[in-house]
Amino acid sequence: MSREHSILIVGGGVAGLATAWELARLGQRGVLLLEREEQLGSHSSALNAAILRTLSSDPITTRLARASADFLRRPPEGFSEVPLVDPRGLVLVAGSDAAAGLRARVEALGPDAKVAEISQGELHTLAPAYAGPVAVAFHFPEEGQIDIAALMQGFARGARRGGVGIRTAAAVSELVCESGCVAGVRLENGERLRAATTVIAAGGWAGALGRAAGSGVRLRPTRRHLMVTAPDAAVERSWPVVWRLGADEFYCRPESGGMLLCACDLSDVEPDRCHADAGVRDTIAEKTAHQLPALAEAGAAHFWCGMRTLTEDGRFAIGPDPDLAGLFWVAGLAGAGMVCSGELGRIAAARLTGAPAELPAEIIDALAPARLAAPRG
Repeated sequence: MSREHSILIVGGGVAGLATAWELARLGQRGVLLLEREEQLGSHSSALNAAILRTLSSDPITTRLARASADFLRRPPEGFSEVPLVDPRGLVLVAGSDAAAGLRARVEALGPDAKVAEISQGELHTLAPAYAGPVAVAFHFPEEGQIDIAALMQGFARGARRGGVGIRTAAAVSELVCESGCVAGVRLENGERLRAATTVIAAGGWAGALGRAAGSGVRLRPTRRHLMVTAPDAAVERSWPVVWRLGADEFYCRPESGGMLLCACDLSDVEPDRCHADAGVRDTIAEKTAHQLPALAEAGAAHFWCGMRTLTEDGRFAIGPDPDLAGLFWVAGLAGAGMVCSGELGRIAAARLTGAPAELPAEIIDALAPARLAAPRG
């Protein structure tokens, strides 16, 4: 085995890069990040909808997202040469089935939240193409779209400047265990790397990698599809993101002259077989006809799928493994990794180094991987 690193990070998506960047900021030495692909952030980080939406159904995730949104709007000096957020606005709408729940979550944000209830007429002014039935709508004027490329480049650049080693085309085949502890990794080319702590930040592959080493932590890789319509002169780039909640969940935003559409589908998937299902186009078309009738006949310019790795309760897994010493998780981001990237990196790095970070016990407990471990024996 090669010389020992202090921390090995397996995965070069947003989870791994945000953690690496924060470790570099804290002055941690001996950190090496490994990415299986030729390029960083090639999977979930590159294939998501890039939407800044801080309000979720879970108060813990909402809390993390709101704190991280401050980082995205005002990143540290030198982090990015361009703004990370296009504040075109976000409108959350709900029909009668989800209106009460949405209103309760908005009210729980408190009086300082920058959100306003709007009428159906005001919604039509903001997003003229949206015509779905609306029982309630809330406008978040400072939310909108994240510049994913700039965010990922900022994390990678800052990590490298802080001394973090980054290797691409370095696929990990297994975690190496010694006496019940994770002591490093073996790469697919046979190379072994030692580390005092190994961080699994491998997205959809994280669960299987940990399970093969003997961890009881369980994650669920799933697939969701996105489509961008052909360019349409009627679509204005300034329109906000519109996200409908409830049984008919759907979201849309302008993209490349057309509209990005998502029917919020969910299906289990093997990470190495995450391919687009052409049948989901019909679901997208059906929901588009109901909610964006003017675009019902728009052709598809792009259609793809990406992974969303879920936990049983929908919260992240950030912390030490309950079964294996030397193993640490930053996984199960469930599509909220970009929005929460600043906070998840801060939390992970603080727990890895013991640095003071004012982490409330309720946050540590809510994200602890131990809650996701299957019974042993």
